[in-house]
Amino acid sequence: MERVIRSNNTIGDIVANKRPWHCYSKWTRRAYQHKRSKNHRREYARGGAQSKIVRFWGGNKETPWNEWELVVGLKVNRQIQISSNSLEAIRITINSGLQKTLGRQNFRLRIRPKPFQKFRENRMLAFAGADRVQSGMRNSFGRSTGVCARVRAGQIIVDVGIQLKNLAIVRDRLRIASMKISSPCQTVVLEYKTPELLKQAGLPFYNAKKRREIPFYELAFVKT
Repeated sequence: MERVIRSNNTIGDIVANKRPWHCYSKWTRRAYQHKRSKNHRREYARGGAQSKIVRFWGGNKETPWNEWELVVGLKVNRQIQISSNSLEAIRITINSGLQKTLGRQNFRLRIRPKPFQKFRENRMLAFAGADRVQSGMRNSFGRSTGVCARVRAGQIIVDVGIQLKNLAIVRDRLRIASMKISSPCQTVVLEYKTPELLKQAGLPFYNAKKRREIPFYELAFVKT
């Protein structure tokens, strides 16, 4: 909210609308990271809005990842920036849906990206006589209005540990979550307990470290 001086010398409030996210989704500029520190180094930005997402886990965190029959993930196909609002919306979409249908003990959720990148906006006033109280595009560096996460092509956004019988429900929640990201997404298998479970899943196996989809004929159990 911005306070401005109107033509009748009274102070009023004008609520600025949020810019559409396609203004910030492209990853084209240098990093402008947020860090809570007393060190005033030039490469770190201070102040501005805080992250909307504060929890990056959900479900049954006590069960290790290797004890789930399948670990499926949501992979982005383009290099983009994802706002903290979108990450929180993704977490709520998956976590609330799976808790209602499966129960908290029957899945494990993790949001991987952390929103440290700040995005700025040079807010323009839109009312009669606005040119008298603002400088236009002079000093147009702008102020921080929020934070987002920088994600590379092929990076995993979400991973969920589940049992094979619940795969259809989880795939539907990941499909809904992918609509909140400005990039085509794909559901892949990250880990599996036995080769039979991978065959029954019907999803491609993906190596998150190498960011490469592993063909079925390259897997070790096929060659033996």
